[in-house]
Amino acid sequence: MDFLLLPDETALVLTSPQIRLRFRRFRPARGVPLLLTLLTILSVSACDRVKNALRPVTGDPAWQNDSTLLASAPTVLFRAVRPGERAQVVPVATYGEQGLRFLSLSNRGWRALDIDYLQSTSTVTPIRNGAALPRLSLRRGMWEGTALDSIAGCTVIVPGGDAAVPAGVELLVSGPRPPLNAVTPLGDGELQTIMTTVSTLIAPTVGVPLSAQSRYTREVHVVAGGNGPAPSIVVIYNDPDIASDSLRPIGERPRQLVIVLDKGVYGYKPSYTFSTLGNKRTPPRIKYLDYVDVDGDRKAELFFGLALPPEERRAELYTIVLHHSVDAWRELSRFPLGRCLA
Repeated sequence: MDFLLLPDETALVLTSPQIRLRFRRFRPARGVPLLLTLLTILSVSACDRVKNALRPVTGDPAWQNDSTLLASAPTVLFRAVRPGERAQVVPVATYGEQGLRFLSLSNRGWRALDIDYLQSTSTVTPIRNGAALPRLSLRRGMWEGTALDSIAGCTVIVPGGDAAVPAGVELLVSGPRPPLNAVTPLGDGELQTIMTTVSTLIAPTVGVPLSAQSRYTREVHVVAGGNGPAPSIVVIYNDPDIASDSLRPIGERPRQLVIVLDKGVYGYKPSYTFSTLGNKRTPPRIKYLDYVDVDGDRKAELFFGLALPPEERRAELYTIVLHHSVDAWRELSRFPLGRCLA
C-alpha cells in the first residue's frame, strides 16, 4: 500500500505501547535490516488508520452510498451558473458507459464532492458549441475557507466552485470531452436554404405564421453531434411579448417555439418541437445549453435549461436532456431541482 508517513505520526506510533510491545517480541530474519523491519510494522499501522478513516459510518446509509459513488471517481457534468458577477461551476450529474445519472447527495456527500472536484487544485473542461476549450482551473471550492455562497433557509445546498468560466459556456466536464462520430459539414448556402424552409413551411404549421415572425428573435445552432451523417439544427423562436396568465394555449400563437431538425432521405425535417406561451398555464420557456455525449455511444445528447431571470435560483439547475433514437429526439431525463435541496 502506498502511504505517506509524517514525522508527527512517527512519534505517535513509536510511543504506542502496542507498537513497542510488538517490536520487542519481533525477531527480524537474518540479514533483514532493522530499519526495514520497523517500516514494515509502521506501514501496516498506517494502512489500518487510512482504512478506518475511509470506512463508511455504520447507521448512515446516505453517506455509505455517497462515499461509494465518490470512491469510484466518476466523471462529473457541471452547469455554469451566474448568480452574481462571478460564475460558479456546479455539479449536476455523473455520466459514462452507465449513462447519465443526476446527483442527489447528502450534506456530507456534497462536502466530500466539493473537496474532490471543486478545490483550487481542480480543473474542468469547458464545452462550447460541442467543442472542448482548454482546461480551466478553479479559483476555490464552495467550502474552501468561508462559504462561497448561501441561500436563505437552505440546509442542503448543491456546491459551486468559483471559476472564470468563458463566455458562452454552459456545460463543463471533469474529464476530457467524450469523442463524437464525424459528420459532413453543411455546404455553402445550405443552412440558409434550410432556414427558408423553416420560416415558410415548418414554423407556420406549428403556430408561428410568416406574417408574425417579425415579432420573434431567432436563434440557430448547428449541432455536429454524430447522430447522423449530417449535423442536427436547433432553431428557437422567441417573442419578447409576455403572455397574460389568463391566456390558454389553444388557438393562441406561442411565445416560444423550439424546433430540432435532422436530415432525412428528402432533406431536413423536424425531429423535435416544443412550444409554449410561457405563462402560468403553460410550461416555462427553455434555453439551449449545448451538446455532449453522456453514454459513451459517440452520439451527443442535447441539453436545455429554463429561461428564467437570474434571481430565480429555485430552478437554476433545471436541466432537460434529449436523446436521439431512430429518427427523433426524445426526452431522456430531466433534473427539476435548484441549488437548494432542503
